[in-house]
Amino acid sequence: MPETGSSAMRRARGSTALLYLIMSVPIGGWAARVPEIRRQTGADEALWGVANTVASIGNIVGLTLIVLLTGRIRNETLAPIGAGLVLLTVPITAASTGLAATVLGLTTWAFVAHIMDVPMGALALAVQRRYRRPVMGSFDACFAAGTLAGAALGTLAAAVGVQPWAQLAGTSAALGLGLVVTAGWLPAEAFPITTDLRSSVRRRFSRTMLPIAAMAFLSGYVSESLVLWCALYVADTMAGGPVAGGIAYTCAVTAGAATLLLVDRATALVGMIRLVRISALVGAGGLGVCLLINGPVAATAGFVILSIGVAAVNPSIYTLAGSRPDLTTSESVSVVEVAQMPGASIAAPALIAALSSFAGLRVALGTVVVATAALAFLIGRSPGRSAGCPEPGVRAAACSAWWPHRHRAAPRPVR
Repeated sequence: MPETGSSAMRRARGSTALLYLIMSVPIGGWAARVPEIRRQTGADEALWGVANTVASIGNIVGLTLIVLLTGRIRNETLAPIGAGLVLLTVPITAASTGLAATVLGLTTWAFVAHIMDVPMGALALAVQRRYRRPVMGSFDACFAAGTLAGAALGTLAAAVGVQPWAQLAGTSAALGLGLVVTAGWLPAEAFPITTDLRSSVRRRFSRTMLPIAAMAFLSGYVSESLVLWCALYVADTMAGGPVAGGIAYTCAVTAGAATLLLVDRATALVGMIRLVRISALVGAGGLGVCLLINGPVAATAGFVILSIGVAAVNPSIYTLAGSRPDLTTSESVSVVEVAQMPGASIAAPALIAALSSFAGLRVALGTVVVATAALAFLIGRSPGRSAGCPEPGVRAAACSAWWPHRHRAAPRPVR
């Protein structure tokens, strides 16, 4: 195997990072143009909300399909196919002028994104194993940077009068060209083709995977709650106004993205479990205290601290899932994706909305504090690789500082 830092490893890492950009840049670009896209469909705010809810059916269908495909098609084959479908679907959806066509496009987008995201996460874990050190945080940082870059491009395109479909077609073309060039660099993994689907599903959704699945659910809940409710809480509940709400959301997202750049190094220095425990408790405590203080500044600070505190959670969940010796990386990632979806798409909008209607948004956001603290509790109860290393044969000194459980040498046989 090539040594760490070789050109082949860098190409594998770069091509996998491009997949994260292909997933995230269209999301940011679309979000920046939503008002114009909604106007061209003729939908009011209520109807647009219903349309997006209906489109979430694509999430369910896509996750179901990827559970069936996982282990049957190689990751380095499936991920580029899903990426190409994403790049094709987004500009076509943006060009739709009717609400029904837009809903169909959004549903298709959600569907094909799940064809891409499970093999993409598995490829990122394959890169991490080759590097023999934490790199998952850098892939999440790529996703965050792509979302911000897409939003910036969308804002600039709107300012100069470029149509949403033209902007998204341009970014799809550029990213598609990069995909064609780099698809052959994706890391290839030797894994057995799954023939017994029932056995594969039973292994994935076993009792030992429950802590990881619970962490994935809570991570989706916390992250989506920040996206959905941060600006609203600052703008309305704290009476800061829409400008303050926008500033609060931007500060929180930027702080989280910047922290992701440090996650890999921090994981190597203090260990994954210790880092997640400390950072999650800091995030929960920071938001909890700031929810008790009136004022938009304190509220903004609380969400910034939360965003920083949970930055290490998602890379750690994927690493823990990928450390299971009885599952392939794609099988492990599929469990994470299936568990995250209801936390983000169902619980975060529905539960907080229901609680806020009875007790107010401040009290409802207390569930985010509880969920973040629960992540600190669950991280120590998640199963890790029994060998303690990301890859067989790695010396204990090279991996024990960051892998989920410290390496313990096997007992010598008595002679």
